[in-house]
Amino acid sequence: MAHLAASRLPALRKQHLLVEFAGLKQACPAGVFVSLTPDDPSMWTGVLFVRDGPYSPAVLRFQILFPISYPRTPPLITFTTDMFHPLIAPLSTHVYSADFRENGTMSSADHERLSPGGFSLKQAFPDWYARKSKASTPRPDQAQTPPRPPPKDGLPAGLTPRSVSTALSNPQESAIPTGRSISMYEVLRYMRSAFDDESVLDAVQLPNSGNPGAWHAWRTHRMDNGHVYNGEEAATAVVDVRESPGPSTTPSESAVRHGDWNWQGVWEERVQRGISASLTESALFGGSSTGDDVIRFLNMEENDVETAKDNIRRTLGQTI
Repeated sequence: MAHLAASRLPALRKQHLLVEFAGLKQACPAGVFVSLTPDDPSMWTGVLFVRDGPYSPAVLRFQILFPISYPRTPPLITFTTDMFHPLIAPLSTHVYSADFRENGTMSSADHERLSPGGFSLKQAFPDWYARKSKASTPRPDQAQTPPRPPPKDGLPAGLTPRSVSTALSNPQESAIPTGRSISMYEVLRYMRSAFDDESVLDAVQLPNSGNPGAWHAWRTHRMDNGHVYNGEEAATAVVDVRESPGPSTTPSESAVRHGDWNWQGVWEERVQRGISASLTESALFGGSSTGDDVIRFLNMEENDVETAKDNIRRTLGQTI
């Protein structure tokens, strides 16, 4: 399947992905490592070492699949390491995209639907998911506004490199104007920040989450520790009872909503369980059992690790 997708990828898109990957070899967000799948530039394999924040010290494996329509549509990031996270769809259960309506459902063909392990990019990159409503589509007899000429400096009008950096550092103000090319460096930097920066998790809105249950558990955890949210929104997401910790009362399952569950202590328990599982020998050195043969870890003794570090330091000292 991967090679079939690669064969359909236009040559220009292949070149674009290879250039992006080459750039990441020179400068990649700290703690993030990516590798090309052999003979298929449309599939990347990666590992995230969470060094700080609420998910430290987890080691998480993920894959990135680039659709034929990339970069007009977003890449598909899928974590193969199970982790209880507001932006990651659970590996073991079926959930709907957080683009919900009360008592509503979504089509399986919906491009925003997350597969198990899928990482939601909707919070940081909303323009990738913008839809034109039928009401906003002009009729043939209606006058249409002529398109604006492209900016001379390559950025949309009113946008500067500093404003882009500010928007990415503040997810609540990260609406990136349509038409600007989003680099994979920015995507990976945001992905990393979603694990090591509490403010990024706090900024996630329920419609943009990948796991509504983890979203509620995180907010409960934060409020139990004194954090105050402004404009707390109603909890009306579709619930999968297998993903819920248990109701605080005993209503019928069909009537239970996420906000009716008792989420106290759930985030701490499930995240700690996920972190511990990500550090086991089978997860780190299991090879094909993790579904990843591209990036492998060496099971080295502590003395061997220190020797390798010393050799690297000497090599770097000679090249500076």
